[in-house]
Amino acid sequence: MTLTIDGLDVSYGSRAVLHAATLHAPAGELLGLLGPNGSGKSTLIKTVVGINRPRAGTVRWHGTDLLTLPRRELARLVAYVPQQADAPFSLTVFDAVMLGRTPHTGIRPRAVDVEHVEDALRRLGLETLADRSVGELSGGQAQRVLIARALAQDPTVLLLDEPTSALDLRYQLETLRLARDVTREHGAAGVIAIHDLNQAARFCDKVALLRDGRVVAHGTPQEVYSADLIGSVYGIEAEVSDYRGFPEVRPALAESELLVGAA
Repeated sequence: MTLTIDGLDVSYGSRAVLHAATLHAPAGELLGLLGPNGSGKSTLIKTVVGINRPRAGTVRWHGTDLLTLPRRELARLVAYVPQQADAPFSLTVFDAVMLGRTPHTGIRPRAVDVEHVEDALRRLGLETLADRSVGELSGGQAQRVLIARALAQDPTVLLLDEPTSALDLRYQLETLRLARDVTREHGAAGVIAIHDLNQAARFCDKVALLRDGRVVAHGTPQEVYSADLIGSVYGIEAEVSDYRGFPEVRPALAESELLVGAA
């Protein structure tokens, strides 16, 4: 199975934001969306999850156009982690993560729902915070609650919109490792918007580079990363080298810049 995004056109009012965006994310793989601010990464993810309505295009999973599904049916398939915490601050961490089970359960949670929540809390290192109010958490902890909620949903399509932006380095790496492992272990299609090109190279099976709402490259990091392409997309001089089998991107700094701060 493959998540197939075909010809998405999205506008905010009269301003076109995505132009015929076409991508695919096979089950078991994590696709990283890269590009500068305003390139269309978040808009693409929000369109797949049904927050935005496109002017044209389809998003197909296993032959079904996700854009045509009722909200509850879509939520049984697709989990979404936004950039900022949106869980009600009055809820406990456990209850906030239990919201991820809403598409699957009725009025009362079942034993299987509790199991999913407890497993998600464990995987995100939140067990000791389960009884705390979300409003008492730090920004990074609240972001981990959103990720746990998405995992508890047991999705077949996992969408993450810059989930590491509020996390320290340890939890950035753990979150990216978890997103990769969930897609592989559960045969889900994962799509993650991310700014760090080097982290994307290490954790994403494929990457897509966006500029001004258009997909300008799509493939493995080794196929996509080149100094010329990255330089043209980000407007900088860049160097790309190999580090332990992964491409690594660095800005090309002048000698005078390298000496700044030297004793």
